Amino acid sequence: MTSKRLFIVHGFMAGPDHHWFGWLKKEAELLGMAVHVPATPDPMAPDDAAWLSALQAAVGEVDGETWFVGHSLGCITTLRYLNQQPPGNHAGGVIMVSGFSEPVPALPELDAFTRAPLDTTHIIEHVPHRMVIASLNDEIVPPALTLRLSQQLNAPFYGLPESGHFLDRDGFCELPLVAGLLRRLIEE
Repeated sequence: MTSKRLFIVHGFMAGPDHHWFGWLKKEAELLGMAVHVPATPDPMAPDDAAWLSALQAAVGEVDGETWFVGHSLGCITTLRYLNQQPPGNHAGGVIMVSGFSEPVPALPELDAFTRAPLDTTHIIEHVPHRMVIASLNDEIVPPALTLRLSQQLNAPFYGLPESGHFLDRDGFCELPLVAGLLRRLIEE
């Protein structure tokens, strides 16, 4: 049995059982990973400090066997958490889906999450595997924001057509690309 841990960090107005999170949890468990989908405080009115604290409590210390998949607001929360890790703590990798690191025009209530800039150099140095996925017709997080995040992280960018914000209402109860990328990364 592997000691690899996966944390699936969901976004705004979502919970651990929404969209494709439960499906990905099952897929990652089949790979032998211990999977956690931490609940975040008040996902309908998120607070950056509270979300970061909840993630810290759920994860504890990271190591090379710790992996993250973030969706939307879960991406910036994950990256802020990784920014706080001491120099010796290296995570295995991150897959960011519809992520952003700057204000989202349609969601000014989330501006506190992006107020301080990320130290992407720290993340690049401490997270060897980084991938970013966007939908080219995402009406919630503009794909240009997700593309810039991939550039900041020096991460491969996967732009999928006609995928909305990767929500169940967009037809996403599964996200095979993420499972495939995760499988490839942990088997390297």
